[in-house]
Amino acid sequence: MSEGTYYPVAKTADIEQGKCKAFHIDGHDVLIARTKTDDFYAVENLCSHADAALEGGRIRGNHIMCPLHGARFSLIDGSFGPPAWAPIKTYTLRVEGDQVEVLITGPLEKKARGAMGMF
Repeated sequence: MSEGTYYPVAKTADIEQGKCKAFHIDGHDVLIARTKTDDFYAVENLCSHADAALEGGRIRGNHIMCPLHGARFSLIDGSFGPPAWAPIKTYTLRVEGDQVEVLITGPLEKKARGAMGMF
């Protein structure tokens, strides 16, 4: 198990099925998604295509679609489809009772801006 700290971010009831919500956790912008099958995931809240927030994107199965240009990211491993050009970070998440907690293991890594980073 990775060293780090689990941060409580929300109650399970705060995030509706098929929706997502963004949180700022110890310098990380994290998106918590809850699928229609009631699974919770934590990913970086930033599309690699245009540096746009993923919050507000549609949840489709275990993927999130960027609300700006429709780039698709896996909530499981951060893998991507066009027009995104790089995967997004995923975070370890756990649900303890009705509390959603996210594991933060260190400082945020700086990444090169997306190909469309001028937006």
